[in-house]
Amino acid sequence: MPGIQLSPFVWVVGTAERGLAFTDEYDCVQYLWWDGTHGVLVDAGSGRGTGAWLDNVREIAPLDSLTGVLLTHYHADHCGGAAAAADAGLRVFGDPLTAQALSSGDEEITSLARARAAGVYPASFTIRATDRVQPLADGTTVCVGQGQFTAISTPGHCDGHLVYSVQTGARRALFSGDVIFAGGRVSIQAIEDCRLVEYADTVIGLAELGIDELYPGHSDAVLLDADRQIDRAAHWFKRLIPPPNMLSG
Repeated sequence: MPGIQLSPFVWVVGTAERGLAFTDEYDCVQYLWWDGTHGVLVDAGSGRGTGAWLDNVREIAPLDSLTGVLLTHYHADHCGGAAAAADAGLRVFGDPLTAQALSSGDEEITSLARARAAGVYPASFTIRATDRVQPLADGTTVCVGQGQFTAISTPGHCDGHLVYSVQTGARRALFSGDVIFAGGRVSIQAIEDCRLVEYADTVIGLAELGIDELYPGHSDAVLLDADRQIDRAAHWFKRLIPPPNMLSG
């Protein structure tokens, strides 16, 4: 299904939501940032819908014009397509912990084994290991045409989580992976590296950035005054109370 343009620079090119841009039921929301000449992708989906996802991208931009794929974290619905993206000639970037976990295919570190046992994924679900993820350090800036993407370390949902802030003219957008969502919701799970205190510090820090647009890894984007919704989550955390959890329905 074709991609969906959300804003002048941002397209949804993959999602688990049925309809336009649907790629696979286990995919996160995968984004293409494209200024008409240069672009970059955010997250690689589960790997099951990579062919559809790449076809959606090709309808908008030539693959060889893209800087690559920026992974937010090592959970399967976000990184499972990393190997296929590299096979397609795209450079793939992520936190050093993500690069290490994907290189070894470690299902314990990535919580894939636990998620599969809980029924989140079918018993047959695996992801391809790849040693082609290039590590990005916290604070690294990647220039993509008219945009400057900054990788920001944001632990809490899991270790090695990065979000990507991009400044385009006077507006700042945030690709937030699974850290913060529309409505100020968060994603707290009973997994080994979901760390509540770090999560609080992460969200409180993000509230200071002055974000205009929010593009999370699941559910709806926020195209105006996104900082207000991040502030909502930060307000809860400052009171030592977890914000609403999107996984609770």
